[in-house]
Amino acid sequence: MGVGSDPLTTEQSPTPITHKGILMVMSGVIVAGAIAGFMFGGNSFGFGILFGGVLSFGNYFWLERSTRAIFDQPVMATTGLLAAKYILRYVAIGFVLLAVYKTGLFPVAAVILGLASFALAVVLQGIKNIFSSSL
Repeated sequence: MGVGSDPLTTEQSPTPITHKGILMVMSGVIVAGAIAGFMFGGNSFGFGILFGGVLSFGNYFWLERSTRAIFDQPVMATTGLLAAKYILRYVAIGFVLLAVYKTGLFPVAAVILGLASFALAVVLQGIKNIFSSSL
């Protein structure tokens, strides 16, 4: 770094990723995935993606509530219990997936694709922010 060099900045600050934005994109991903599932995989696959999407919303709200509780100051003394609740959601989702597999209600791949809507929504929001901040 030379003398007098300015840090690289953009004129606009990037738009923050909000909960509402993620939920909107998740909804769009689930609907688009379900439509594709109905078209290319049949009714069972489409409903499996919708079921996985509902699980994804439940997982999102459980994650948000657990994370918020972990950082709440009065509750910091019971962090071990809160961490167990945080991890319990993975166990609960695993049991739901096991039940889907054992009953054959939906294809497990479709349910997992629906569950992936959160990750895809975050990636899409990030890509949108990258390109909107460079304009």
